[in-house]
Amino acid sequence: MPQHDIALESPWRRIKLVPPSAIDDEAVAACRTHPVTRRFLRFLPTHMTADEVKVRRESRAEDSRILDFYIHHLQEDGTGRFAGLTGHFNLDTANESCEAGIILAPELHGKNLATEVFYVLLEYIFEAQKLHRVTFETGSDNIAMRSWLEGVAGIRLEAERKECWKQLDGTFADVKGYAILDSEWRDTVKSRLARRLNGI
Repeated sequence: MPQHDIALESPWRRIKLVPPSAIDDEAVAACRTHPVTRRFLRFLPTHMTADEVKVRRESRAEDSRILDFYIHHLQEDGTGRFAGLTGHFNLDTANESCEAGIILAPELHGKNLATEVFYVLLEYIFEAQKLHRVTFETGSDNIAMRSWLEGVAGIRLEAERKECWKQLDGTFADVKGYAILDSEWRDTVKSRLARRLNGI
């Protein structure tokens, strides 16, 4: 399957979700291996080459259960600068569900960009793809992500799994699982995220 050609623009015009491309392979490698990124995703590699990113990008494009986007932070001149990765995976068409995730470039943390990314991504998942359910997983020790899911987005905690993610050192991390239904997106979550973004 060729790489998709979907591009999603934010109403707030700070980010754009674009199809993965070779031009960002080096930036992806740096982002995935950055110590700040790996602080709560300790299964990610400590080293990665642009060639390895290319292999990963191309193999994921072949998997119909995955829809990857690269996040571009829009500059004043209208150009986009690589800002991270997002998308959905584990697509289950029979049950109309998927899992979503994000890795934001560390230098852009704390700027409400994750809120904007998830607004755009969830709007596409629920309103264009018409899926019923989206799940999120995060390490139990990732207080910032848990606070965003619970406090900012108001997304339900559904699961607490002991020693779920195997890390590079052979130990296991506990994971918390969250979920949102299409009705919850429509009734509460979308407006919560919009209010947060309108206050920037």
